[in-house]
Amino acid sequence: MTYQNFSLKQLQEIDGAHHLHPFTDHKDLRAAGTRIITRADGPFIYDSEDNELLDGMAGLWCVNVGYGRHELAEAAYAQMKELPYYNSFFRCSTPTPVLLSRKLAEIAPAGVKQVFYGSSGSESNDTALRLVRHYWALEGKPEKTIIVSRRNAYHGSTVAGASLGGMAAMHSQLGAPVPGIVHAMAPYAFELSLPGESEHDFGIRAARSVEDAILEAGPQNVAAFIGEPVMGAGGVKIPPASYWPEIQRICRKYDVLLMLDEVITGYGRTGAWFAAQSMGIEPDTITTAKALTSGYQPLSALLV
Repeated sequence: MTYQNFSLKQLQEIDGAHHLHPFTDHKDLRAAGTRIITRADGPFIYDSEDNELLDGMAGLWCVNVGYGRHELAEAAYAQMKELPYYNSFFRCSTPTPVLLSRKLAEIAPAGVKQVFYGSSGSESNDTALRLVRHYWALEGKPEKTIIVSRRNAYHGSTVAGASLGGMAAMHSQLGAPVPGIVHAMAPYAFELSLPGESEHDFGIRAARSVEDAILEAGPQNVAAFIGEPVMGAGGVKIPPASYWPEIQRICRKYDVLLMLDEVITGYGRTGAWFAAQSMGIEPDTITTAKALTSGYQPLSALLV
């Protein structure tokens, strides 16, 4: 039975009875009823009443090449018929991730040449957290565990992802966020600049708040700084041009790894393959997802 056999009201009732939505007041949603999206083409989506809507958010920042790309559906269909799944444990691999890894290494910033796959950006940030802490343990510096992030950053909805992020409401839901994560100010001049402060000077001051966090924790205890090149869910906050060069200088000065969350900015959104290239950032890790498949399949890639 397909959804066409159900009325909008029936679908709304079933949705309200069984389907939990993220970041949602469900009492309010059930009273209002959900909008049911049924199809899409190019930049447009269509609901069950056949209203055409321009999808300005590209799904959830992810459908970079638009809807209705039949060649993507056909490639997925052909792959599923040939080999729908096999794991990469037990010294095994499969051709597709091998070749995709080479492609990602070709388009990634210089020095970023290896890829670890997952299913979501949240999951990749979890993996990045584990990776950088384990890296320092292997380097003989197991005390370097603290991660510096920023207030109002968004790094996912898993326990570790929400802890890395700087959303106070998400931290209150967690009750006990992952320890060893501290948050500095966001580089948002519109809200946080001082009277008469230039954009350049604000960018330096915002970066120096990260340096202050490193010094307060002790550089010998800090593993990494994580940041979105452009803060997405926190309000599409574009930092001043002076910000990222100063962040990079600070990370190198104190032997702190630089982790970029490019789940939203990756794969062309800023004009280059990665915002790291657009902004001249030299990261140690890059978290990606969403536009990697244009949202057609769940897939993330942690580039190191």
